[in-house]
Amino acid sequence: MNMRSLLLGAALLWSAVASAEQFVDAGDYRVHYSAINTTQLQPEIARQFGVTRSRNEALLVLNPQRRDSNGTYVPVAATAQGRSRSLIGHIDKLKLRPVREGQVHYVVANFPILDGEFLTLELSVLPAGASTPIAVKFSQQFYRN
Repeated sequence: MNMRSLLLGAALLWSAVASAEQFVDAGDYRVHYSAINTTQLQPEIARQFGVTRSRNEALLVLNPQRRDSNGTYVPVAATAQGRSRSLIGHIDKLKLRPVREGQVHYVVANFPILDGEFLTLELSVLPAGASTPIAVKFSQQFYRN
């Protein structure tokens, strides 16, 4: 895959994260987060990141960052664990995996969804250099596109 395609993939994933400006701050660290239906990914981008496009799956994207000496947030590698919980209490453990695109680091996970399902995602993210994990918790309703 050429550099232009890779940059497009990074831009797509980053836009999914940054456009909603959903993030958690913890000291010098910040974790942007987003979840989208996998049908919203272009086929080549989905392949590049090992994601199956399906009406029945969503993609969680985490972008961990650290504030540098200039006060600017820069991407850092991270590990994470977490789960999704439905309103009726069904819990699925997420299989989070790191993805690096140039200088940008993500942690991503595919997970199953039902049409109209309201899920709470509960995550623990440990950015490189951080001494304690950052808790990220958000709820979202998912639709099959």
